[in-house]
Amino acid sequence: MQLKRDVIPALEEKDIPLFVVGIGTLESGKTFGQQLDFPVGKLLVDTTEETLAYAAMGTRNSQRDETTGKQLFEGIGSMWSKATNDGLRDRGRDDLNTITGNILKGQKGPYKPLMPTTTEASFVQGASFVFDGKETILEHYDESSGAHLPIDELLDAALR
Repeated sequence: MQLKRDVIPALEEKDIPLFVVGIGTLESGKTFGQQLDFPVGKLLVDTTEETLAYAAMGTRNSQRDETTGKQLFEGIGSMWSKATNDGLRDRGRDDLNTITGNILKGQKGPYKPLMPTTTEASFVQGASFVFDGKETILEHYDESSGAHLPIDELLDAALR
């Protein structure tokens, strides 16, 4: 299942809005949309050095020490863990490889990584939410990189 091919049309058919939040600059958001042919109007970019949108959601590595203001890094396991490997295994690499290429085979894809505005921002993990008005229907906090909620679970929750 792919976001552009499967999810966006299914949501649009039911008049359900979709927004993706990323970290970076407005320019990097535009570049991301162009590289992946993702609708830029559905992309919101947290341009703050403190990744305030992610901090408000309470994602991993987005919280800060109240006294110093420094990021509270939760350790290597918050960046790469068994959940990362499981996610890659469960999803397979075919869709990912069409975007990033297959480094092991020397293949390059259309997507070029966009560096966050700060090193700390690169540690921040994501989350997925489905809302019905003010009611939270589904929430998932990524344990580590690549440990995303399966997209079909997001779509099922949104279409319920």
